[in-house]
Amino acid sequence: MKAATVLVLVTLITMEMDKAYALSSHGELQKPGACPHWPPNTVGPCKKRCSGDESCPRKMKCCSNGCGYVCLRPVFKTGSPGNKDFDI
Repeated sequence: MKAATVLVLVTLITMEMDKAYALSSHGELQKPGACPHWPPNTVGPCKKRCSGDESCPRKMKCCSNGCGYVCLRPVFKTGSPGNKDFDI
């Protein structure tokens, strides 16, 4: 293979990897992380302010607030597998 062909292939692969998103089974973009847990017995406004992660800015995720959907910063699990503590 010529160097130019390899460079084009590497560029295309890099562009796809830069998205850092995985396609869900529904074809929607899923951003890394998880939605934060709401405190028990609480709900947010019953408005749909997003319709999937792709409709939220930057790295924010579309999360249920118990009644509607809002864009929130994702949380990531910390510690060992099965640990329910999250780090915001």
